[in-house]
Amino acid sequence: MTSEDRKNMIRRVSDELWNKGNVDICDEVFAQNCSFHDPSFHIDGITGMKQQVRELRTANPDLHMDIQEVLAEGDLTAARWTMGGTARGEFQGIPGTGKSYVMTGMIMDKWQGDHIVEEWVNYDLAGTLQQIGIMPTLEQIAQMSKQRAAM
Repeated sequence: MTSEDRKNMIRRVSDELWNKGNVDICDEVFAQNCSFHDPSFHIDGITGMKQQVRELRTANPDLHMDIQEVLAEGDLTAARWTMGGTARGEFQGIPGTGKSYVMTGMIMDKWQGDHIVEEWVNYDLAGTLQQIGIMPTLEQIAQMSKQRAAM
């Protein structure tokens, strides 16, 4: 698989998996022993990835991901993306609030032949939690601090 083929596959996987909910693409692109590294949620292999996608799309039925850029060098690809949706239901302990969000993130994949064997992801979960009203924004924290100081 060429670097350009890998870039195209990253775009295709993002659309099929996150936008359309087609979890079967996991079997096509990820190696059976693929390792997933997510800073916030444990993903146990391909089965765990499929479960996470199903749960996230159930909790956020309008979920949509856009890939801004994909880079490829040797056996690695990296992509910068934006994902948005509306938190309508609970997702792994995060309650649905009915509020919409836009999250930015990056993903890096290590390839072996035509399959991804390892994946790292990093994204702005704190910003998302602020947008859906679970966590206070910095402005809200500053205001609370001023109110406490005035007491």
